[in-house]
Parts: sequence; C-alpha cells; structure tokens
Amino acid sequence: MKKKIIIITLILIAGGLAGGAYLFNKPRQSVMDIEPAYRLSASTLVSEFEQDEAKSNEKYLGKVIEVTGIVDASNIDEKGILSITLRGGDLAGVGCQFENSKNSKSNKLTTGQSVIVKGICTGILIDVVLVDCVING
Repeated sequence: MKKKIIIITLILIAGGLAGGAYLFNKPRQSVMDIEPAYRLSASTLVSEFEQDEAKSNEKYLGKVIEVTGIVDASNIDEKGILSITLRGGDLAGVGCQFENSKNSKSNKLTTGQSVIVKGICTGILIDVVLVDCVING
C-alpha cells in the first residue's frame, strides 16, 4: 500500500513539473494578429497618462494598443532586442520594445520616420511603455 502511494505521489510530482516547465517555456502569442483595443497618437497617449495615470492604467494596462508617432530614438540591446522611443510630449514619449528585432520592418526604422506600432501597454515609467511590439501597416 505504501509503495502505491509513493508511486502515485511521484507521478503527480513529475506531471506537475512537466506542466510547469511547459508553461514556463511556452512561447508568447504575437500581437500581430490581435485587433488593438485602442488606436491613438503617441502624444495623445502620453498626455492621457500625464493627466491621470490611474485612469489611464485602468484603460490601457495589459491591452494591445496601436500608436502612431515619430521615431525619436532607437537602440538594440545586448540580446538583440530593438527598442524605439516615439515622440510624445516635452518630457515623455512612448517606449516600444519589439518582440523580435529580426523583423525586417522594425530593422529599417530611422529617426524622424513616422510609424504605426502595435504592442501591449505596461504603464508609465519615464515614458509610456509598450512591449512585444510589431510594426503595423
């Protein structure tokens, strides 16, 4: 009887570990095919967050949004992840971290270029932050 309980317990533990490993390594779903909840300009998005951060968090946080703006800066980090900043206001902009810098459209971005970016809003730090971004259009 004790052997059966030990075997069943080991099987359950192994199953739990396998399920956890799957969820941990599960690839993220691309925002490419997701319809954005909101479409707006970078300046409008920044302005809304500057006026009422709590209300804007409630409205945008965790949602896929589409932002139109002018590329102010771009950077590729040590992992090869592309990040750009869209002009938004005097002090803040919209920081966009791309899901894959190998995306041919995102690699061709230049400062001053008008662009439409779709990504998941994670709130505001210094800039409003979008992650898992793709170039839309």
